[in-house]
Amino acid sequence: MRRRSLACLIAVLLSAAVYVPALAAKGDGDDTDVRLVDAKVVEVNDRHISVVARTGVEHVIATDAADTHVTLKGNRVAFKELQVGDTVTVELDAANPLKFARRIVIGEQAGGTLASVKR
Repeated sequence: MRRRSLACLIAVLLSAAVYVPALAAKGDGDDTDVRLVDAKVVEVNDRHISVVARTGVEHVIATDAADTHVTLKGNRVAFKELQVGDTVTVELDAANPLKFARRIVIGEQAGGTLASVKR
């Protein structure tokens, strides 16, 4: 009986050791090398945007109105809809040596809920 209990305990610990890191890696609300979540826009122009990440670090990210997709409430909108003060999630192009924005989602908070955005 004692061996069975010990075997079950070891099995549970091994399962947790595999499952917990997988959940942590999947986290939707985490910044990565190619994604900035809940960043605040501090500058917008035709060639780049500047955002301040949750860590307080400012990032200058190259943009192109033709190649950068901007989304608001699930719908694609024109690049000019992006304004200073917006909270955004920026997905970068991993293949580009510069920080280049492939996709910008306006107003989406970590966890998938939308913030109210005045337009």
